Amino acid sequence: MPSRDKELEIRIIDLEEATWRALQKTGEGMIPFITDDCIMQFPLGMKVTSRSEPSVHEILRSPAFIPWKSFELSKIDVQPLGKDAAIVSYLARATRPAQDPEDKDTAFEALCSSVWRWDGEKFALCFHQQTLTE
Repeated sequence: MPSRDKELEIRIIDLEEATWRALQKTGEGMIPFITDDCIMQFPLGMKVTSRSEPSVHEILRSPAFIPWKSFELSKIDVQPLGKDAAIVSYLARATRPAQDPEDKDTAFEALCSSVWRWDGEKFALCFHQQTLTE
């Protein structure tokens, strides 16, 4: 029988991968996974929250959002943060499709971390950060 920490690890990894799969379709597909007070920090100094301009929800609903074409997560570590939260960190390699047929797909590689917390009904993403590797 798996330990409580192992069960939590499996659950958090499954959730993190589910967010990437959702983002292969639309940005809006991520919204059911995040808390109302979610903070996201992206490369080049972009930080979005529920109160930022634009907000995290506006970014995810934007028609300018380009879904991921492919992704691979590796070097995954999950660390429990008490009984109601965990942090997951990993290396993400992903591509976004070229916007012009004559261009190549855009490659992305970053160290990522996310904090998931129990909201009384489910685990939800309350923090995510990406740090480019190059």
